[in-house]
Formats: sequence, structure tokens, C-alpha cells
Amino acid sequence: MKNKKDISVLKEEDIVAVNRRRENYALTRDLQALEFNEAITKRLLSKARNQVKCEKCGKEFTAVIDSEDSFICPECS
Repeated sequence: MKNKKDISVLKEEDIVAVNRRRENYALTRDLQALEFNEAITKRLLSKARNQVKCEKCGKEFTAVIDSEDSFICPECS
């Protein structure tokens, strides 16, 4: 009788556990997306203000000239 198929029925505890894992995954994914979006927004705003990080000390400062070769703050130069 190869036509018989076993269908497993989930227990109530298994359904609750699956729903909990699904909610935890969705929450983690949403928090990660929020963090990425905040980082992107911060980067775009700093580019709009022409804020760059100093290569020596790491402080942010406003670059007078938009040069791509060297970003050193006035305190380090």
C-alpha cells in the first residue's frame, strides 16, 4: 500500500514555538533595518554638510575644499 501518506500534525507547543521564532526573527530583522537606515541617513546628512573624518585622529570636521586626496583636520595639521 504505497498510496498511504503520513501527515504529521504539529502539537500546540510546536505551533507556539514556531510563532515565537517567527516574531523574534521579524523583530531582529526590523531592528537591523532600522540601524542600517539610520547609518545611511547619517552618512547622507554628513555628506550634505561636507563633514569628513580626520585620517589621523578620527574627529569629524567641515572640509573647506572638497578634495578626495587628504582629509586631515586643522588641529592635526
